[in-house]
Amino acid sequence: MSPQLHAVPEPTVVRRGEAGFSLIEALSAVLILSFGLMAVTNLFLVAGTSNQVANQSTGATTQAAEVMERLMLIPFDQLTPGGDLDSDVGSISACDEDSNDCVIAGNYNARRQVFGVGMIRTRWVVQDLGSGGATTYFIKIRSEAIGTLSPMRTRQELTMFRACTSTGCP
Repeated sequence: MSPQLHAVPEPTVVRRGEAGFSLIEALSAVLILSFGLMAVTNLFLVAGTSNQVANQSTGATTQAAEVMERLMLIPFDQLTPGGDLDSDVGSISACDEDSNDCVIAGNYNARRQVFGVGMIRTRWVVQDLGSGGATTYFIKIRSEAIGTLSPMRTRQELTMFRACTSTGCP
């Protein structure tokens, strides 16, 4: 009879580092992920607000440019100095919806509802520079969105000079 050989079992090695996550490690990972998601959410809110302000600012710029073009269409001898950038001067009651009817001699403000933007208020000032010789007017136009969190962020100002260049100027 031959002696039987028995295999000697190898000692088992316990690997503690690969046993899995502990509850504290899992909670720490969830906490870090939560802070990261809050930061990304805040970025979305800031981006949305900035987009809205930019949209309203573009609307205010468009309105100011339109008023400037309409003021250039008024004959020079019909322009009258006046206006105020901080308060309404002239008739505003007929000008609440369409600034096209508001840009006339003697009126210095307009409001217009712009689709997708909101209400835009535009005011302007016509100043006689009194430069001796030919009459020259300095015109300043200010447009801003009404009812926003910060109308100052949407404010746009345009300026121009207008002079009488033909004979027989007033």
